[in-house]
Amino acid sequence: MLPHLPAPVRAYILAANAADIDGIVARFTDDAVVQDEGVEHVGVEAIRAWATQSAERYAPHLEVTSWEGGAGEVRVGAIVSGEFEGSPAPIRISFRLRGDRIAWWSASAPSSPRFTVDPHELRGRRALVTGGTRGIGAAIAQRLRSAGAQVLVTARSPREMPGGIEVITADLATRAGVDHVVAEVEAAAGGIDLLVHNVGGSTAPPGGFEALSEEVWQSELDLNLLAAVRLDARLVPAMLQAGSGVVVHVSSIQRQMPLPESTLAYAAAKAALTTYSKGLARQVGPRGVRVVVVSPGGTETAAARAMIERLAAGHGGDLDAARQDLLRTLGGVPLGRFNRPDEVAELVGFLASDRAAAIQGVDYVIDGGNLPTI
Repeated sequence: MLPHLPAPVRAYILAANAADIDGIVARFTDDAVVQDEGVEHVGVEAIRAWATQSAERYAPHLEVTSWEGGAGEVRVGAIVSGEFEGSPAPIRISFRLRGDRIAWWSASAPSSPRFTVDPHELRGRRALVTGGTRGIGAAIAQRLRSAGAQVLVTARSPREMPGGIEVITADLATRAGVDHVVAEVEAAAGGIDLLVHNVGGSTAPPGGFEALSEEVWQSELDLNLLAAVRLDARLVPAMLQAGSGVVVHVSSIQRQMPLPESTLAYAAAKAALTTYSKGLARQVGPRGVRVVVVSPGGTETAAARAMIERLAAGHGGDLDAARQDLLRTLGGVPLGRFNRPDEVAELVGFLASDRAAAIQGVDYVIDGGNLPTI
């Protein structure tokens, strides 16, 4: 959609997504006005200070979803993501243009939220989200918290989370990390009703199976399979004793579409996680505990955007062209774009709720149609 925007607006969005402060300021007239969060910033020096503070405080990224208007006034609908509570979130930005520059800029939230969440749906539930401070995990944690759950998350590095979400610092790829999380969960919440295994990833070198040592295989299995197995073994028995609970394992479409040159061990571990989940669901279902799998395709997290920005260097800074190239590399996505983290979180929120009470042992693919098989 970016190539069709009026040139000043397109240039502004590219500069904003690249955190190019000089590029942002260059888009405005000398006497331009920016209205943001109820404050007016008048003139280029004030706008420079505003842009610098916004980039440092929020690290915002805009994905345009719609626009309307003409040569003099343009209104853009977008999803903004970054380091702020509620990310990602819908936003509307109005531009008034003077020649090839922006004379006036203002932003507001749309009249209705992107997704409507019942703030009481999960009230009284205690949730643990592993790998819950970034990307999909952070979106899931915030989605569950917005539905009223008490939410704890794990991360390997200390980090603050908004909205009363408590962070447990631990490396779940180790037995000691699992022991620490279990102890902290018991101390903070007295147990768990909802367990979302989101932690995962790959640090394996490229080069296919020949580049994968036994140590690499063990590392990939520890993070992407055994972290969930070990934590389930410690936390699911209390769910069985209570006769209720939900476990969500976040897998990947790579369990069926491995990329042999780069993520073979990761894909194999996720395939094992999916199979393990099916067996676990059959065992614990009769005793009141549900187990489901969510398998995302490409999702535009902060890490994915960083990759797109690196690729954009070969496209003259055009993020949209770089994104489309990456989509083609992955075999094409009929939807025409990657998932958004909040879309994956919305699926998890539904599966965690009583609305999904009859859903058990199912693997839900959310990939925009990327997976070419049934």
